[in-house]
Amino acid sequence: MTSKDIADALAEARGISKAEARGQVAAVLEAISAGIAKGDVALAGFGKFSVARRPARAGRNPRTGEALFIAASKRIQFKPSKALKNRVVG
Repeated sequence: MTSKDIADALAEARGISKAEARGQVAAVLEAISAGIAKGDVALAGFGKFSVARRPARAGRNPRTGEALFIAASKRIQFKPSKALKNRVVG
């Protein structure tokens, strides 16, 4: 499902134009993105987005076997709520 599909479903469910629905979906996604940049975003009944930090570590080039340094990094992680897990998994 794409953001366009979500906007189309929203337009149909709420009886609004597709253009207005696309604007609302874009605004929600922007708010979630901005929230993740500041910290955690928890959506009740859906899940929690957070930033996980990976520490710097030693690694190895798989092709040559040469030791190398992997810098610290961040990644976005999502933990689904129990309700979402039950709905999807059953």
